[in-house]
Amino acid sequence: MSIMDQSQQTEQEQEVIPHCYWHPEVETRLSCSRCGKNVCTQCMVQAPVGIRCRECGRAVRMPTFDVKTTHLARAIGIGLAIAIAGGILWGIFNDLFAVPFLRSLVGIGVGYAAGEIISLSVNRKRGAALAWIAGSSVVTAYLISLVINPFYDGLFGLVIIALGVFIAVQRVR
Repeated sequence: MSIMDQSQQTEQEQEVIPHCYWHPEVETRLSCSRCGKNVCTQCMVQAPVGIRCRECGRAVRMPTFDVKTTHLARAIGIGLAIAIAGGILWGIFNDLFAVPFLRSLVGIGVGYAAGEIISLSVNRKRGAALAWIAGSSVVTAYLISLVINPFYDGLFGLVIIALGVFIAVQRVR
């Protein structure tokens, strides 16, 4: 054996193989891409940016979807105000115009306004609860408009209400 081979063999013998931070008996060459702790295949979490340890790989809710009860209370108040104002406007508009297409524009507008104003009032937060509030405000506006001016548009009216709810929900979902 040459001197070069002996030095390489000595280096290989001296190389310390790291062990898992949580399982000290398990050898590993994996480490967390954030904190650098050694992790075994049982402890690693696959993240979009590489391998993470248990602590660094925990799922954190995005701030956009972190809706607090104060946001929900604000959204309910705004949704109720939109439902009342939109329902009154929708009822008056139905009195003025007998053309179903023109009456439907108010329903679509109420849907857009509900979604957009609720979204703005909760700092552009998004979530299922906000979607329910926005959709409910459109349906409530329609019911209020029926109290002011009973009208019947049949299937076309139901499609318009569904479209208004869809638009409202898409703004906050």
